[in-house]
Amino acid sequence: MISAVRYVTVAVRDLDRACRFYEETFDYLPHARATVTGAAFEQLWRLPAGMTAEVAVLGPVGADSGRLRLIAFDRPGEPYWGDYGSPQDHGLYALNIRVPEIGAAVQRLRAAGGRSKSSPTRWTVTPQVSAWDSLSYDPDGVILDVFELETAPGSLMDDYDGGCTALQTICLHSGDARQSARFYAALGFRPWYDKMIERMEGFFKIPAGTPLHNINMVMPDSPSIGRIEIAQYVGFPGSSQRDRAVPPNLGLLSASLETTDLAETGKLLRAIGAEPVGEAVEVDLPGSGAVRARSYYGPDDEVLEFYQTL
Repeated sequence: MISAVRYVTVAVRDLDRACRFYEETFDYLPHARATVTGAAFEQLWRLPAGMTAEVAVLGPVGADSGRLRLIAFDRPGEPYWGDYGSPQDHGLYALNIRVPEIGAAVQRLRAAGGRSKSSPTRWTVTPQVSAWDSLSYDPDGVILDVFELETAPGSLMDDYDGGCTALQTICLHSGDARQSARFYAALGFRPWYDKMIERMEGFFKIPAGTPLHNINMVMPDSPSIGRIEIAQYVGFPGSSQRDRAVPPNLGLLSASLETTDLAETGKLLRAIGAEPVGEAVEVDLPGSGAVRARSYYGPDDEVLEFYQTL
């Protein structure tokens, strides 16, 4: 069995600054902190030989999925998305976090050192759910989709405790949304919605007349946290960021999923065409303890880490 997304790994310049930003903006708490290095992490995380990484795991109280894994390396890097001048390129793109009130959340984000990209905009997600959606940057230039939901009683997203959530969604820009959705369906994800979004080019900062094919995938046992959101700008082709989305460059580097059987998961991944990043290794994973893990490339060269607790 494969889980929803347990962690999203984000490389940052200054670990203490990044931790303060997420603590002050979203009330996240530290779950673990460690220093990692060595051959096993070089295989799993594509670290250059001899590199050391400082790691902090953050999230709301009690979160076991949708946690944020911040990493600062002992060598300088640059944001691999640059200034987002090519937003159509493929790869892990944004972190999506639900908040109780969008206006107050954006104010807190700015006060903590973030900046806005697109002002809150209301759109209909499904007949039962509408969103006040905003795009912002964290201090390292990572895109944050911060949103407030209006939900009908009994809808999929109606179960909400009224606080800032763990990472509800990791967003993936794809060259082929349907192909990507088939890949994640094979892992156990199921579509919450599959729609073409039009007339929001100003919000997404894309050329006029470019529709967004948006497929939001959920794990049945975790419908709100740890989802995969697939986004394709139709008719606006991009390119893989596989060679740029590597340490020590900054940005979203991987999504981590837990499995009850890493060997069987490896067979499944090979059957659906996933390419291994490195060999399987045993490591002490900050926040999870002793695990056996292996990373693979997804259909748009996004890195997915699968781990089994030992």
